[in-house]
Order: sequence, then C-alpha cells, then structure tokens
Amino acid sequence: MRNQPSEITRIVADTGLGEVVARHRLSMATELSFAITYAVFAVFGLVFGDDLGKAMGAGVGVLAVVFAVPAWRKSRRLLYLCSGGLLTATGTTVTQLLTWDDVAHLRVWNTRIYQLGPYEEFSRCVLTLTDGSTLNLSRPPYADIEQLAAAVEQRMTAVSHPRRTAEIAATGATAFGPITVTDSGIHDGERFASWSDITRVERGRVRLRVFTRPGRPVISRQVRTVPDVAVLVAIATERAGRPG
Repeated sequence: MRNQPSEITRIVADTGLGEVVARHRLSMATELSFAITYAVFAVFGLVFGDDLGKAMGAGVGVLAVVFAVPAWRKSRRLLYLCSGGLLTATGTTVTQLLTWDDVAHLRVWNTRIYQLGPYEEFSRCVLTLTDGSTLNLSRPPYADIEQLAAAVEQRMTAVSHPRRTAEIAATGATAFGPITVTDSGIHDGERFASWSDITRVERGRVRLRVFTRPGRPVISRQVRTVPDVAVLVAIATERAGRPG
C-alpha cells in the first residue's frame, strides 16, 4: 500500500508482518461535528457581533478548540492491516504489533440499539490474544469498523480453520464458546445436531442458527458469544454438506 510513512513500511518488513494492505483511522465524526459547528458560530460572532457578540464568539471559539484537539489526536492514531497481522501507531510510533498467530480467537458481531424509529446497528470486533489480553477494535471505534472487522475475520479464518480441524482430528472436538464441534456433529449443552441431520447453518448479524428441519432451529446462539464463528460455519458447512 502506498502513501504510508517509510518508517512504518520498514517496521512492517522488519517484523515479518508482510506488507500493509489497508490503513484505518479512528472515528472522529462526533468531535469534528461539534468543532465545526462551534467554529462557525465563533466566526459569525467575532465578525458580525457587537461587543457582547464578540465575547460570546470568543467563548464559543474555545469550545471549538476543546473538540478540535481530541479530533486531531485521534487523526494520528492509525491501525495498519497487514498481510501477516496488525500494527497500531500514533504517528510513526508503534503502540502495538501482533501477528495472526498471536491471536487465540476472534469475536465479530453486531449490536442493535432500539429507539423511536429504525434501530441503529454497530459492528463489534474483539481479538483475544494468546497472552490473555484483548484488543477491542470497537472502543474507540474505527471510522470503517465494519469493513475492518470483515477483513480481520477473513484473514483470521484462514489461520484458525486449519488449527480447529487439526484439533478435531487429534482430540475429536473443538470448542467455540458454548458450542462444541465434534466428529459426530454440533453440541450446545444438551442440544445436538448430527452432521447427517443438519439442513442449514445460518449466521445472521445477531444470531447463529443450526437447523435440522424446517421451522425452529435446534441450536440458536447470539453471535457475540461464539468465538471464531466464521470458522465454525465453514467447518459445519463442509462436514454437513449443507448451505451455510
């Protein structure tokens, strides 16, 4: 990827992260909207107001600066999506660096906020690392968090899928939070769906459902509770020979 600092390009190459695929900035929409609004009122008061108007304009100008400063700070905090992992930096100073092998599992889901009128939906993406720490890409959120979450999940699935299938081959099972995939099928507590009975595996934006017949699913879980859900769907689709 072009147009990134040469220092970042060198660090990515030296640390084995491959190459930079995309660059993501933190969302600054709230700060910028307030900063611009207050700046407009400040200019209007300073240019067209009387003594009181100028004083009020100066005060509003201070508020514009109050919101502009955090927006500027956020603009310098970048995440670089690389072929071999992730790198976060403030300017050219690296704050965190990890490879895909450093990630134990990934959770990607959507949160819905219901209010008067249509509901709002927000993408969430949390990586749990092998050392037990977490990296929450949704707090604070990146401006294009939905695209970022999808890209991270796609790359992590390519790494996690062989791990999970190897674990099933070695031990007969692998756990996805409350759901366990075995040689015989999918278990969720006392609920069970054998590979031969599964007719459809459906991953919605909020829930994961496994059907063995038309009607209600035999297994239904919130996607947020299922780590590596894309890998689970891929394995289930392969083993059941059903659409996912």
